Amino acid sequence: MKTKKIKVWLFRLVTLAGIVGIASCNMEEDWLDEKSKLSDVRPTTLEDFQAILDDDNAVNSKFPGIGLSGADNYFMTDQNFNAADQSLKNSYIWGKDVFAGSMSADWTTAYQLVSSTNIVLDGLSKIERNSTNAADYDRIKATALFLRSFMYYTLSQTFCQPYSQQSLNLPGLVLREHSDVNQKSVRSTIAQTYDRMVQDMKSAIDGLPATTPYQMRPAKAAANALLAKIYLTMEDYEQAYNYSSAALKQFSMMLDFNSNLVSPTSSYRFPNYPNNPEILFYARQNLSRAVSAQSNALGYVDTTLYSMYEPDDLRRSLFFVARSGYYQFRGNYAASNNNFAGIATNEVLLIHAEASARIGKVDEANKDLNLLLKNRYRNGTFEPLDINDPEALLIKVLQERRKELPFTGQLRWEDLRRLNKDSRFAKTLIRYIDGVKYELAPNDKRYVFPIPDNEIRLSGIEQNER
Repeated sequence: MKTKKIKVWLFRLVTLAGIVGIASCNMEEDWLDEKSKLSDVRPTTLEDFQAILDDDNAVNSKFPGIGLSGADNYFMTDQNFNAADQSLKNSYIWGKDVFAGSMSADWTTAYQLVSSTNIVLDGLSKIERNSTNAADYDRIKATALFLRSFMYYTLSQTFCQPYSQQSLNLPGLVLREHSDVNQKSVRSTIAQTYDRMVQDMKSAIDGLPATTPYQMRPAKAAANALLAKIYLTMEDYEQAYNYSSAALKQFSMMLDFNSNLVSPTSSYRFPNYPNNPEILFYARQNLSRAVSAQSNALGYVDTTLYSMYEPDDLRRSLFFVARSGYYQFRGNYAASNNNFAGIATNEVLLIHAEASARIGKVDEANKDLNLLLKNRYRNGTFEPLDINDPEALLIKVLQERRKELPFTGQLRWEDLRRLNKDSRFAKTLIRYIDGVKYELAPNDKRYVFPIPDNEIRLSGIEQNER
């Protein structure tokens, strides 16, 4: 079967699965009609399933990013705010109604990818694993589990309450584990959502190869890194340390910002896929006008954030460009207008540093910071750190995490959610638009986005409180 034919099949069939399968059986007849029309191209072989997972436009290019629009690393002027679409306006001021009755691309594309992975996993169950196909079979299965878990993780940081012992029984995600559209949509608990991610990722590590020739496919290091991300969000710092350690043992390449791989005057300063040595797994967000490399992006870099960079810190000039009296973001590892949403060594190193600081491994945290920063400062200007006080060290790690990853995925939004539970780091966010003051207090219910109205109408699943 030709890859092009599989992609056409995916575009038509998985789009229905992503929208209809998660929402309702009201459109089941349309789904079944489409299935019958496409029966001649139904995927059945390992080659077919690999082709589904290699469809970069569907798999690597549409990760959710709306959380970024509610975070504090950027601001909009009154003029730019008034030029924004309604969903961006609502999310910027943390309105109770975000999507204004329309669909959410972040919700829809996420569940489309979940549908793709379930088609693969269901198809694999019909193929006999043997000594001849074992390596390919295991890799494809593990890749599907990785992608599904990564999307569940991103969705959980958008549409679920932050993980805590008090939130375990609160509504989690709709966990789709099969491609059957007749499966009823029911929200799991937060405990079940995280258990699913952790179990699937542990299984994925075993099946993934040690290395991959394509950054759009995950290897073991990416799976270990994703587990470290999940455990960091769960505040299980021992496990975050263990899995980030494993990831860094398998993949620890860094991009030296002094090197000729970096182009300070280019629109995209950092090397494109596959030439950025730091990237473990390449993915991009859905396009947003909030903060991106677009010339018509509406957001400007928060002035407090910008002032945190020292003159010899190359991130200051490489990440940002002056425009209209402010600064806009250009430090995008995706080398496109869409923000990078994958996993790279810089994030893994900072997970390891934070976990190390929190569990008393001060020397390791200092070592991590020094490795990162010597690749970020102008040659000959960086003085190695030696911070012995654990709290001061943790504060420094979190500061560098904000500076290093300001617009990577939804990380700043995720960090605000988890750090707000600690009074040392809790922060009230404030916006001013047309003379009106808007606030988002720590642990506010609006740190959870509403599920799109059309999804609630079709499926009847429980809406988030705002």
